[in-house]
Amino acid sequence: MNSFKYKTAFVLPFALLLVAICYGAVAAYAQDKVAVKDLTSELGNKYYDAVDFLLKNPWMTDTIILEKLQPDIALSAVIPAMIRYSALRDIVEASAMRTLYIRSGRKYAHYSVGRFQMKPSFAELVERTYTRQKLGPYKFVISNTPKARSERARRLESMEWQLRYLVMFNKIMDKRYAHIKWKNDEDKARFYATAFDVGFNRDERTIRRMMTPRKINIRTKKVDSKYRTGDVAVWFMVNDGHRFRGGEGSSEN
Repeated sequence: MNSFKYKTAFVLPFALLLVAICYGAVAAYAQDKVAVKDLTSELGNKYYDAVDFLLKNPWMTDTIILEKLQPDIALSAVIPAMIRYSALRDIVEASAMRTLYIRSGRKYAHYSVGRFQMKPSFAELVERTYTRQKLGPYKFVISNTPKARSERARRLESMEWQLRYLVMFNKIMDKRYAHIKWKNDEDKARFYATAFDVGFNRDERTIRRMMTPRKINIRTKKVDSKYRTGDVAVWFMVNDGHRFRGGEGSSEN
């Protein structure tokens, strides 16, 4: 009887300890799991059109892999912009703004162009940072002259160059935020997509703050969008990111 009491006194606390450890592990796992808001109805067909475009252009995934970057994270940053893309608006608006930008300079550098909806101001910032940090082979004239602006505008009209700018953006981000230990790939994708949208030249604290609140139209005080840019990036990572890892997307049509 004494032996039984002794064993019980030893085993019961040990069992409780194991339960506590297991519970803690499960809780930690639950915290690390990505909470994903269902965006199916809000994004609509434009989301699927964007994913389909990337799948039909596997050279993009292949190029990103050759640059030693993770394709799903890189592409998640531009998925929100691709959803906003309109071919007709791109032809009408971008062509008019392009002339103003080349002739008059930076005050007209904030129009969006192409599938990735990149702005000349974004491209110029990428060029300047990429050149100063010597992150690769490309050479740019970063002076604010009509010739430099014309060449930049021409590059932005090329899908190949838009992808190059995306690659350069990711390399800049990887170097700048190499000190961060990301919770998971989705956490990194949310941060990069937000930085791509609001300006990667902002400091880390500002980017993280802007990951949370939705954009507010200053004049009307209304929310411009039903969803956050980072939400869309995470939605892409969770639902379709696997199709662009390790060249998987290159086998689909």
